[in-house]
Amino acid sequence: MEYNRLVHFLQEGSIALPVVLLKNYRKLGLSEKEVMLLIQLIVFQEKEHKSFPTMDEIQQRMTLTLDELTQSIQLLVHRGFLLIEHEVNEEGLHCERYSLAPLFSKLAELLLEETKQENESDEADYGNVFQLFEQEFGRPLSPWECETLAQWIDVDGYKEELIEAALREAVYCGKPNIRYIDRILLEWHQKQIQTAREAAEYSKKFRQKGILYQSMEHKAKAKPAFSIYNWVNQE
Repeated sequence: MEYNRLVHFLQEGSIALPVVLLKNYRKLGLSEKEVMLLIQLIVFQEKEHKSFPTMDEIQQRMTLTLDELTQSIQLLVHRGFLLIEHEVNEEGLHCERYSLAPLFSKLAELLLEETKQENESDEADYGNVFQLFEQEFGRPLSPWECETLAQWIDVDGYKEELIEAALREAVYCGKPNIRYIDRILLEWHQKQIQTAREAAEYSKKFRQKGILYQSMEHKAKAKPAFSIYNWVNQE
């Protein structure tokens, strides 16, 4: 979302501004009384169409003294959260109005910065997973493999720790390829396995069944032991 559009949505009320403000005022360095003062000004403008309420009107809705109120407004202006604009009304008279545009701008900058950080974090996580797969495969991933890996995260909702655990299991089985890992993930999904720890416990039990089966086969048919550890039927 572009910066100017986001500011416009905030000004037009497309975003629930009080919620955004209440969630983020601490990050902006605002105090509770300053937030309440800003909310009162928003109410005056949006609900009562008063762009420049008097100090008495504001004070009637707050517990601040007149001096405290005056000081708070001056501080908000000085710190760039509020602006007092001079304009000429329809009757040609010079008047003043409170502008909350600086507040909206700061909120927009904060939201965009948080979105940027989240995107960078996601890209870093993707990069780590992709790098791990390439290390285990011993080669760069193909476009199809990259798309499949991204689908596991974005569409199927598999946790990254589970994907990494499935990769380790595939390597353990000597089948480090995307199709086999996909079958492992599907098996775990069907068994409602959500964490790497649960996957490890399930794998241990699965292997124990295989080893037990091998020992029985060895006694009955005197055949060499072999691994039957497999997540699904393979060709």
